[in-house]
Amino acid sequence: MSGRLRRPSRHSWRRRHDANPSRLMIDGWLARAHCRLSLRLPFMFRQCYHSGTSLGERQVKKYGKAVLVLTAGLGLVFAAAWMVYRYRARPTQIVWARSLSEATGKARSGDKLIITDVYTDWCGWCKEMDVKTWSHPAVIERSEKYVFLKLNAETEPDGVALQKKFGVVSYPTVLLLDSRGEEFERLEGYLPAEEFLANLRATLEDPDSLGNLKKQEVREPENFGIRLKTGKKLLSRYAFSDARTRFEQILQKDPANRSQLGDASLFYLALSQAGLTQTDQSLATLDRLFTAYPQSKLLPAGFFMSAQILLDAGRTEAARTRLEKLLRDYPNDPLIKRAKKVLSDI
Repeated sequence: MSGRLRRPSRHSWRRRHDANPSRLMIDGWLARAHCRLSLRLPFMFRQCYHSGTSLGERQVKKYGKAVLVLTAGLGLVFAAAWMVYRYRARPTQIVWARSLSEATGKARSGDKLIITDVYTDWCGWCKEMDVKTWSHPAVIERSEKYVFLKLNAETEPDGVALQKKFGVVSYPTVLLLDSRGEEFERLEGYLPAEEFLANLRATLEDPDSLGNLKKQEVREPENFGIRLKTGKKLLSRYAFSDARTRFEQILQKDPANRSQLGDASLFYLALSQAGLTQTDQSLATLDRLFTAYPQSKLLPAGFFMSAQILLDAGRTEAARTRLEKLLRDYPNDPLIKRAKKVLSDI
């Protein structure tokens, strides 16, 4: 399909407003009013010119013609601009950026969100979205509000980089990025046009969307609950380094544990460190958890995690010791069944 925009006919203007005839009536009335005012102004000034009214006969005679021409011209220009704005041509297809730098440049200049279609050649549902979603008139109609970026997660350098950075593991995935290229949120799986638009709208309004949580962090720097929630969201996206930073900040800024989030911060900090293959740091953090919060409900999960980390590091006997302590101290915990299975496989 050609990327050129086709000028709509006057009938297409009316069709676009069929669902709201009052809007069409108002727009037409405003345009006609501007035109009428522009045409009447010369006669108003002519009357002043001949009658010598309070405008001042000499001033009107001296400057009247210039004012008449300028005012009438401005009125006609304003009316024409209003009509062009109201009935400008609409896009006929989505214009895709093909690199992250191109997309972020457009997003910064227009203060827009980047809708990134991350796909692969073998993904059937990705092709379905090309046909059913990205080509749908309702999506195209709203495309001017955003910057659209299309990247192959396996063959294009920017696509490969985004896949690794944001931990994309299934396709299609639509990454919503801010103008710096950082994740605001994501929509996963195949979404028909109307469902995509509904999910997009809900995601932008959701206070628990990653981008909105980050904004709230800035507004409320001492709200450690928001910081913990943001860290956990980042952790679920495999953004281990950014998640680790959040948990460390809570522990540093709240050493007295007034927020009652110390045990959770230590647990998720250890998980982030494990994700970064910082084995010794992760085990040390878990030991801090066991010592500082012996009554925490997170201890069984902490012992199980430490055993898994030790097994991955090839320290089988140390892992066995942790699992046996879990079985002995928390016999009714839901993790017991999994712990027994791991022990039997050692």
